[in-house]
Amino acid sequence: MGRGGAKLSGSFSFSIIGCYTIKEKLLYNVLSTEECLYYKGGDPMNFLTIHYFLTLVEERNFTRAAERLHVTQQTLSGHIAMVEREVGMKLFIRHVPLELTDGGEVFYRYARIFQRNELAFRRALSDVSGSESGVLRIGVAPARGEVLLPPLLEVFHRRYPRVRIVLCEMANAMIWKALEREEIDLALARWEEELPGVSLYPYQEEEIVLLLSADLYQRLPGTEEERVRVLSAPQKELPVFLEPCDFLLNSEGDIAGRLARKLFREASFAPRVAAESEHMATMLRLCLRGLGAYFCPKNLAEAMLAPSDMQKLHQIAFTEGKYMISFACHESSHRWSMIENFLKIAGK
Repeated sequence: MGRGGAKLSGSFSFSIIGCYTIKEKLLYNVLSTEECLYYKGGDPMNFLTIHYFLTLVEERNFTRAAERLHVTQQTLSGHIAMVEREVGMKLFIRHVPLELTDGGEVFYRYARIFQRNELAFRRALSDVSGSESGVLRIGVAPARGEVLLPPLLEVFHRRYPRVRIVLCEMANAMIWKALEREEIDLALARWEEELPGVSLYPYQEEEIVLLLSADLYQRLPGTEEERVRVLSAPQKELPVFLEPCDFLLNSEGDIAGRLARKLFREASFAPRVAAESEHMATMLRLCLRGLGAYFCPKNLAEAMLAPSDMQKLHQIAFTEGKYMISFACHESSHRWSMIENFLKIAGK
């Protein structure tokens, strides 16, 4: 007996394929991709039921999953119960939060394969028919998506109005995981190394700078000549005259947050952090009010602040502050045409 009471015995018989039944192959994890599409009697697995199952796995809660699916909890429970009857085992341990049984873990892996195959199937049909329709999923950090994507999306939508764009906004550290799990089609981020099976398309260079309000700048020790010299050229380390300064930080999962912490570790003094947040707009407002110096991509700050506000801030650049951001997608001999079309627009 496996976790959650999964057994090999059950009330349903299954079609024999090879030396094992479908149910046994599911348990032993030897089911082929094609076989995972069929239930008893060769009936095709219901696309909707698989979608319900995967959503429940993600939410780990019947109420939240039902709300996300816009169905009643009773409807969702009915679909899950039907699947469990078909495979002859429980797929979930019913406590809070829900947990997959051993059989549920195996079912989940094949359900993901089923979902990917369905998506590829629909996209291939779309390309053959010339319908130019479907859903394009793009992963991006919130601030970068707010600033960089609208011009691209405007052009893309005008050319392909039947394609729905889904923006999956998440921290940079999560974008690679989402791409690896094929939960997104394209990702816009900084890629510090080449990724196996992933193609990179350079898009734009960014530069992280340290922003200081005019009031905070004037309160710093040192001569004006010394401060002007620091402002005029990229620095290898934090200038010593910043020692009495408070700092505003993003998390370590953020590019600017990582650079800030690296500079802090190498500094000749112990920097003080006044506030930490993932919300760039909030931190920029705090920076303008003189609460601290803020590490931020220069292009994003310029896009999010009015020119008059940007002029109130002094900028310190660093030798390690520049990097390239790129679009990334999985390499494939049959890539969906809409992914290619979006990349062409981004490359112009």
